[in-house]
Amino acid sequence: MDLEKLEQNTYKIFVNRRLIFSNLCLWAALGIFIFLAFNHIKGINDMERLILGIFLFVICVIRPGAQLLNVMPTIELSDKGISYRGDFESYQAMTALEIIKPRIPFFTQGRLVIYTEIAGKQEVAFDILAMDTADSLESLQAAIIQAAAHFEEIELRIEDLHHASL
Repeated sequence: MDLEKLEQNTYKIFVNRRLIFSNLCLWAALGIFIFLAFNHIKGINDMERLILGIFLFVICVIRPGAQLLNVMPTIELSDKGISYRGDFESYQAMTALEIIKPRIPFFTQGRLVIYTEIAGKQEVAFDILAMDTADSLESLQAAIIQAAAHFEEIELRIEDLHHASL
């Protein structure tokens, strides 16, 4: 990340379309499997089969597919702080960053959790999914740490939870 470019404007990060499409294909395969499993049950009629097909289509195809329509940046880094899906947090309010990787990366690829401190307790400010950033979570974490150190002279604490169950 170029810090001189960040001083003039914001660094915008868009969604990872490849991860969203692979997640969509995985959900579609799961929906087809469930539909075929229920289709072999002899006790359901055509109306129930139609209702099940529509329900699975909406849950397994339309819901994940709607994320592909996102054209706005999901994460914006600026000289003041970080904005994630419209919510803003300054660098001074952040206390720690944590990358959580799943044991089996099947339906999720991990997430970056940004913590803040409220009334002496550590609270989650942002829970950024891997699908929300076109960059890797490690490079996003490094960019946030670099920007916080450059603009606010703050050293953020890094907590690594590898292979945590999600």
